[in-house]
Amino acid sequence: MRAMKLCARVPVLTVLLAACSTSSNAPTPSRDAAPGLGDVEAGGAGDAGHDTGGMSDATHDTPVPRDGPASDAERAADASSLYGPYGANGPVSVTTASLTVTPTTGQPFMVTAYVPGTSGGHPVVVLSSGFFQTALAYAPYGERLASWGMVAILRDNPGLSEAAPAIASDVSYTVATWLGAENASASSPLAGRLDVTRVGLAGHSEGGQVSLLAAEEGAKGKVKGVFGLDPVDTSTDSGVNARASIATVGVPIAFVGETTDSTGGVAGMPCAPAADNYEVLYGDAASPAVAITAVNADHTMFEDPAHCTFCTLCTAGTANAADVLAFSVRYLTAFFARELLGDTSVGAAFQGAGAAADVSAGRITLASK
Repeated sequence: MRAMKLCARVPVLTVLLAACSTSSNAPTPSRDAAPGLGDVEAGGAGDAGHDTGGMSDATHDTPVPRDGPASDAERAADASSLYGPYGANGPVSVTTASLTVTPTTGQPFMVTAYVPGTSGGHPVVVLSSGFFQTALAYAPYGERLASWGMVAILRDNPGLSEAAPAIASDVSYTVATWLGAENASASSPLAGRLDVTRVGLAGHSEGGQVSLLAAEEGAKGKVKGVFGLDPVDTSTDSGVNARASIATVGVPIAFVGETTDSTGGVAGMPCAPAADNYEVLYGDAASPAVAITAVNADHTMFEDPAHCTFCTLCTAGTANAADVLAFSVRYLTAFFARELLGDTSVGAAFQGAGAAADVSAGRITLASK
């Protein structure tokens, strides 16, 4: 969340922090099934500032009438017919592992790996957290990806200790060096489990900027696609903007974002300023690219509200928070299923992943090129 980042540069930080509801860094999950959205796309509990009383993605449209209550399998089939398979967890069991990355430069950092239970090499998605956010806030994405056969690597955002270009360097090292080393190390839980020729990058807020910077620089030529969750390309740290080179990435890019936080915010500092938001990045990106607007969403709805830090710094949207998280997880998973698993049914503009149903229901608008 960039409003927090901007606030951290000025003396009023203490005042702002006193006004915010903070959450401590949650421990890395260790149980076999990481927290997520459940077996059928149904969102999650929203925080007090969001409307979570509506129906889930999977139940907005009336299913075929049947006698008696629907079973889990029937509900999943109804959802799949509208939104494609990636609106539900896949058939693969998921485990998690806590691992240490020690880059050539900079400080070591911990990551959480979500690992499919099937054998062999799996594609990898490295997901970068938003400013001051924990990896646990993005567990729904990690679980969903792994349940469909993709390893997900998540990291707590380092906060003020690293600027976006330095975090991007960490991501580049992870992609270019660490993944291969772990795959070859007999002592690693990732040994023989990774296909380092099929790697994607994703990120929320600052993490979206980080992913693009890595794809433009140290990880260039080593990734197959980039997905941004309401990315923010503010250059408060170093004068570096991802938009300057986004047209050179050379891989498909997709964004899901919102415009509620394009203005306003605490002390007049919006969480996703209009001058630096996903619309600007989409405008500068080369084809193929997709921009999905989550109608009336806010900047915090793209993560698990139970683990969102400093959420009250952002202007609350009026969308159903559970729905926004649910379709964001679905679109991100479908994107990487297309780019890393070769699932052509997803379509260039998510035709096979529920885009038409979401547009019809007024949940999203979509642009593609």
